[in-house]
Amino acid sequence: MQTTLKAGSATANITPPLGTAIPGGFRPRYAENIDDELFAKAIVIDNGSTRLALVTCDLIAVTQQMADRAKERIADRCDIPAAHVMVNATHTHTAVAIADLLGVDEDTGYTDWVPLKIADAVELAIWRLCPARVGFASVNEDRITFNRRWHMKDGTVRMNPGIEHPDLVAPTGTIDPELAMMFVEADDGTPISAVANFSLHYIGTDNGNAVSADYFGHFDRLMQHYLGDTCVSLLWNAASGQINNIDFSGQTKWTARGHRQAEKMANVLAGHFITEMQFMEMHDTLYLNGEIATLTFPRKQITAEDLQVAEQALSVPTGTYDKYERGPFSWVVGQPIPTALVDIYARECQRLAKLPTQMTAPIQVLRLGEAAIVALPGEVFVETGLNIKSASDASQLFLVSLANGYIGYICTDEALTHEGGYETWAAMSSLPDVGTVPAMESLVASLLD
Repeated sequence: MQTTLKAGSATANITPPLGTAIPGGFRPRYAENIDDELFAKAIVIDNGSTRLALVTCDLIAVTQQMADRAKERIADRCDIPAAHVMVNATHTHTAVAIADLLGVDEDTGYTDWVPLKIADAVELAIWRLCPARVGFASVNEDRITFNRRWHMKDGTVRMNPGIEHPDLVAPTGTIDPELAMMFVEADDGTPISAVANFSLHYIGTDNGNAVSADYFGHFDRLMQHYLGDTCVSLLWNAASGQINNIDFSGQTKWTARGHRQAEKMANVLAGHFITEMQFMEMHDTLYLNGEIATLTFPRKQITAEDLQVAEQALSVPTGTYDKYERGPFSWVVGQPIPTALVDIYARECQRLAKLPTQMTAPIQVLRLGEAAIVALPGEVFVETGLNIKSASDASQLFLVSLANGYIGYICTDEALTHEGGYETWAAMSSLPDVGTVPAMESLVASLLD
C-alpha cells in the first residue's frame, strides 16, 4: 500500500586535501588550489514501504569497492538495501584519483574515507524527510553537445582531432539531446532536489591543478540561486562516452572557456529546468523499487607479444619507443598509439594481464512509478544509451553512467573492431571487449521488464 511520499536531501563535503593526485590526464597532476568544493549529494525518497537513495559524487568515477562499502554502511545505519541505493559520479576531471587510471595511481587514503561521507549524505537526507511530491519532464537541447570522435581522410578515427582540421570527414555518430528532469518539493512547495540527466562528458576549468566539480558544480549552485539553499541538485551524466562541448566542424564557435564556459552551459540546463518544472505533474504517491544484476563481460585480450612490446617500451626513455607503424599492441585498431603515450599503455597492458579474462560489474534499474533509472558502471557510448531508451516502455527513462562501479569506456563493437581510437585502447579505463554492449543491453531490458 502506497502512502504519501516523503523525501529529503543533503550533502557531505568530499573535498580532498591539497597535494592529492588529480586523474583525467595521462600524467599525474597534483592539487595546488581549490576552485570549488566537491560534494556527495543525496536524495532519499520514501513511499511508506520502500526507500530509494540516490547519491551523486563530484568525482571522475566511483569504483565498485567504494560504492559497495558505502552501501554496506547505508544498509547498516539506514536500513536501505543495496539494490535501492545508487551511487554515481559526475565525471569531473579535476577531482581525486579513485583508482589506478592511466598514469595516475589510486589515492587509497581517500578511497578508504570517502565511502563514509557518501553514507553520511544519505543518513542526513533521512533526517530531513518530510511529506513531498515528485514530478518528471523531458526536453531536447541539441546546441551544446558534439561527437568528439571523427572519421579522418586517412581512414582512422580520432578523438578531439582539432577544430576545422583539414582532414576531417564526419563524426562517427550522433548525440543524445535529451535533458531528463526530476523535481522534488515538500508539500508546502519548498524545493528539496532538482535532478537533471544529460549527455555531456564534462566542460573543463581554468586550472587543471585546482580541484573543481566542473560544470556539474555550477549547475548545483545555479539551481540554489534560483530555488534556494534547501534545493540539492544532482546532474547525472547520461551516455556520453564520446560526447563533449567542442564543435570540431567549426560551425559553433564558443567565445568563453574554462569556468566561464562551464557556467554558461550549466545555465542552459538550469534554464530548461526552471521552465519545465512549471508544467510538471507532481505526484504525492509513487511505486518504488530497485534491482541489481551482475553483468559478466570479457576484458580486452593482452597477448604474450603485447607484454614483450610493453617490456621493451618501458626499458627505454619515455617517449623514445618508436619502432612501429601500427599498434604497437594487438588491440590497437586504426590510429596508432602516439609515441609519447606508449609507456602509459605498456603499463596498462601489464595491469590488464593480471586481471581475470572474464569480469563482472553491477547493472541497476530503479523504478519510480512509470519512470525508471538505468545505472551503468562506466563511460557508455551514446548509441548504447539511445538503444536502451528506445527499447524501454518507461514514461521517463534516466540513463545514468559511471554508477555503482567503473569498468571504463564501454565501447560499441563497431568502435572496437573497425573504428579504434583513444576510447578503445586497452586500459583500466577501458576494460570491456567485443560483446559487452549487446550483453549489457539485453540485461538492462530484462531488468526493465
